[in-house]
Order: sequence, then structure tokens, then C-alpha cells
Amino acid sequence: MGKVFFTGDLHFGHENVIAFDDRPFKSVEDMDAELIKRWNAKVGKDDLVYVLGDMIWKTRNNDAHKIIKSLNGRIILIKGNHDGFLINSKVKEALADVKDYDDICVTLEDGTVRRCILSHYFIPMYNGHRNKAIHLHAHSHCSKEAIYEVEFANYLNKIGCKNEIYNVGCMYWNYEPVTLDEILAQKQPATS
Repeated sequence: MGKVFFTGDLHFGHENVIAFDDRPFKSVEDMDAELIKRWNAKVGKDDLVYVLGDMIWKTRNNDAHKIIKSLNGRIILIKGNHDGFLINSKVKEALADVKDYDDICVTLEDGTVRRCILSHYFIPMYNGHRNKAIHLHAHSHCSKEAIYEVEFANYLNKIGCKNEIYNVGCMYWNYEPVTLDEILAQKQPATS
């Protein structure tokens, strides 16, 4: 098996997200092409990518299927609030799996195994937070909500309710999937 990557809030096909996140793309076509390019430059055919929701906003005809098939690796989608494209059964078949939530273990480059709780949404009291589990989420983009999430997680840590939470939204990670090693090395936008 290859590497394990994480990303979220890609919003393929969503023109308005460019302004919402102040994304560095001229058009939705430019954004979609660049997201695919960056993904494929980093992810290999044998890699596994967890997309933590909001993968494809809307597409014409079978664009969703074409987009998924153009991306390297096997893709597990953790459903977000904007994943309506899943009504197409052909699209579901292009994904390795679709889940609401997941609880996985990831082996870091140094051999350390870390438990990760995956959700589209920020969960401050996630399963295993007291036992050094990591929570990865997306959803809040570059909004005030994202700032509040970090502040609240920091507050919980300050009062002794330990947590380690990271937003894997693509806008925080150069619009490309990232490994857990990369997330932990950058501590961005972590609760440190």
C-alpha cells in the first residue's frame, strides 16, 4: 500500500468558492484544472486519499465521474454538506468508499501509529481525544467559524480537556492533499 493523504473542501465546479476563500484562480475551469494538477503531482496510483467532504459542488452531465477518474489514488469520501453529486450511482462506483465518519490508524514515516478521527465537521469532544487521538476535519473554509474552532480547541486544551485538531481544507494546504506527517510538521492551522 502507498501513502495516506487527506484533503477537503475542494468544491470542484463551484465558481463562488473562489471569492469565498479568496482562492488564487481566475475561473472555475482554472481552479478545477489546477486542483487536479496539484493532486496528481503528489498522489500516486497506489495511494489512498481521504476527502473530508465537499468534494464536488455541482457539475454538468457526467463531469463528477470524469473528475474523480482523473485523480490518482483510491478515494474515500467522508460526506460533507455539499456532496449532492453522490446521487449519481456511476460516481459512487468511482470512489473506493463513501462514509459519514471514520476512525482509522495512520502509520507515520518514523513508524509511530496515530489514531485519527475523520469527519467533515469540527468535533471538539471527538472519540479518543483524551487518549491522544487526532481529529481531522474540513467544512469551515477561511471563515470566522474556522477561527472560533481553533480558539475553542485551544481553550479546551488550556482547561485540561486535551485535543489535537486540524483543518485539512485544501485552502490551508496549498490546494493539494497532505499526509499526516506534513500536518503534524506544520501544525497549521492546529491548536498549538
